[in-house]
Amino acid sequence: MGVRAGEGSGVGVRAGEGSGADARAGGGFGASGGPPGGPGTGARPADGSRARVQATGGPGAPVQAKGGPGTRVHPLAEPAGATITLLPPPGLRTDDVLEAVAGLVDKSVLCREPGPGGVRYRLLDTLRQYGLEQLRRVAGEEEAARRRQRDWMLRRAEECERGWFGPGQPETVARLRADRDNLRAGLDFSLSAPGETLAGLRLAGTLWFYWHACGASREGLYWLDRALAAAPEPTRERARGLWVAGLLVAATRDFPRGRRHATEALALARALGDAAEAAHAEYVIGVIRLFGDDLPGALRHFETTVARGPVPGQHLSLVGLDQVELACALGFLGEAERAVEVCEQALGLCERHGEQWVRSYVLRILALAHSVRRDWPRAERHGREALRLKLAVHDVIGIALTLDLLASIAAERGDHEHAAVLLGGADRVWADIDSGRWGSDTLNSVRRDSEERVAPALGRDAFERAHRRGHALGLAELVGHALQEPGHPHPAEATAAPPPHDDTTVRLTRRETEVARLVAEGLANQQIADRLVIARRTAEGHVERILSKLGFSNRSQIAAWMTAQR
Repeated sequence: MGVRAGEGSGVGVRAGEGSGADARAGGGFGASGGPPGGPGTGARPADGSRARVQATGGPGAPVQAKGGPGTRVHPLAEPAGATITLLPPPGLRTDDVLEAVAGLVDKSVLCREPGPGGVRYRLLDTLRQYGLEQLRRVAGEEEAARRRQRDWMLRRAEECERGWFGPGQPETVARLRADRDNLRAGLDFSLSAPGETLAGLRLAGTLWFYWHACGASREGLYWLDRALAAAPEPTRERARGLWVAGLLVAATRDFPRGRRHATEALALARALGDAAEAAHAEYVIGVIRLFGDDLPGALRHFETTVARGPVPGQHLSLVGLDQVELACALGFLGEAERAVEVCEQALGLCERHGEQWVRSYVLRILALAHSVRRDWPRAERHGREALRLKLAVHDVIGIALTLDLLASIAAERGDHEHAAVLLGGADRVWADIDSGRWGSDTLNSVRRDSEERVAPALGRDAFERAHRRGHALGLAELVGHALQEPGHPHPAEATAAPPPHDDTTVRLTRRETEVARLVAEGLANQQIADRLVIARRTAEGHVERILSKLGFSNRSQIAAWMTAQR
């Protein structure tokens, strides 16, 4: 991991957490004046040693001052991102910690900003590098700090997984997306340091729901491939990692590899006596059959797993998805009545737990079933609600599937231009997954039938224009059009491709706009400072805030965004 110029580090503050690094006397940023050339802050422990803030990982957690008396602040920097973790060593009170953090903010060492779940902080790249250099002066300190940061992120991931089948899924996704650099730091350390690979495999496998449900399947597969290669021992973590990798690689259309992973996971889980992981692996095997066009085989598979019911330890999301895939197979085979019956059972499960993501798939299958019944108004209503829920967690695969279905419904209802726009948008979303729609005859026939109905009705030229308009829409704007909600511009009004960042409500200040324009011109931070007659640190702070506001991770994204605004 290297330090990226101009990028900051999201940081969170937790007082009293046992996962952070311990404090050492001396070194780091000074309590009052700091080391030569380094900024300081105003809290000093009673024993006279300087308080330090430890920062490791990526964008951090919300501020939660809940430690008892004596919490030490340890400033250190970390490549790519930083989480501040505050521990309670003797001699320092929680109030001292908060005072120290406030001092760091006042001196512009930390950039304070709102974030999901609370206030977050960012550390400038030069200061982060300085802190890392201080940490490396003591043998073993960097490895110990990285291990504590990894363990803290593992606990957070496990907590998120436990609560995933329930309310608050969009908030969970927002926090995990804000913590991407933290997760990457923990995973990279685990897969690079001797003796840490099993913990890395556990972390990568625990995040299955994030990789699969929230548009991060390729990154998840990257980490799981590394982790599985590094940890070949027959463990529960490997069984989990194998079926998750099988699910994610299937999304790239590599069904044979996905099936091999899932089959190996099933055999290993059974050998270990782990019924839950065996059931999870069986789900992956079944879903590959379903989208590999083995509809009778998929139907038999999911009839068996649904009839068996949940096994101890099985994640309720995958219990619900077993029912979803059974209903999907029934819908594809034209058995609408049975599909609706299964969907009603799945909806009951979701409603009892306040769950939304699996519910969005249930609604999509209800839309499919009502399409089979040719009840277009009910089909469209269910499809739109499914799409709304999927956007809330950034479920890219689910959005693509649902757009195809809504385009088909619009075509059947005679809303040909709307259908053409939705086809264009669906094709764009599928391009980021697999442009061939996994080679599935079932999925491709739906798309083909829609175009064959719409293009002659509109005329080829009009169809292509509408298709291009849909293809040019950003994800949020595309969903807004599909929902036909006021406040979302109709694609006919779109005259250019959207910026790379979907949130078109972002507004930069006048000074931030000036800085962004100079970044787009290729100027480094010192050059920006010279051009605007400001301090380098001030320029760095502006760049950090621009990256945070736009949700970007590097300067080239700022440049592309500025170009799109012109």
